[in-house]
Amino acid sequence: AADERKKKAKELRLESSFDAAVEDYDQRVSASRSASPGKSGTSASKYQFVGVVNDGVSGKGKVTWYARNKPRNSKWNVRLVHVNRDAVLRDMFVKGKIDVYGKYTNKGIDEAAAFAAAETSGGHAEGETEQPGMKPLIQGEYTVKERSWKTLWNFSPIRMFTTPSGSFWRERRISPGIYTDGADVYESVYRFRDGKNGLKRTAKLENYLDSPSLSPERKNMIIERLKGGDTPDIVIEK
Repeated sequence: AADERKKKAKELRLESSFDAAVEDYDQRVSASRSASPGKSGTSASKYQFVGVVNDGVSGKGKVTWYARNKPRNSKWNVRLVHVNRDAVLRDMFVKGKIDVYGKYTNKGIDEAAAFAAAETSGGHAEGETEQPGMKPLIQGEYTVKERSWKTLWNFSPIRMFTTPSGSFWRERRISPGIYTDGADVYESVYRFRDGKNGLKRTAKLENYLDSPSLSPERKNMIIERLKGGDTPDIVIEK
């Protein structure tokens, strides 16, 4: 309770000092305007102009200008706004005004990065070679669509029965099996209590490929899927 009182007293002192400084500034500005002939305290403009600073991606120039009718009690004419587009899109998505769709492409194994990691690891005996990592490079491409009656709220019967996302509270169960990201091997699990998917790490990929129970055909198929740029089965956003 004592800390709260100290905090409120500090905030009151800050507010009073700020109000005093602003009042003194307003008095000096009004005095200078009254001393200048032919100028009034309010602008005669009927419009307000807002400039939105672009991020340089849309190709609309550095600043996009908008205008609106000036409200009766408003005192400003021009403002420049820096928009956090990511925050705006997230807010629209949470409020159900847009849908975000992701398309993921497997670009294959980044062999340059894999060999660079192998060279910097060090500590190998002479004549011993390390197998480069087989972690593929996944590139995401996102599109935003407005959710309205004109687009039937982006409803698609095909996506409803085929998408693995499920509902808001419960995720649709992914297919049981073994998955890999090119470095480790995981087994799919599902918590029915919470309706959530999961991946349980079981082994390293190199140890899994060296297993005698794995046939050569199966081993070649896994390697080709990683190297050949096959579409990923699961994508986990971080």
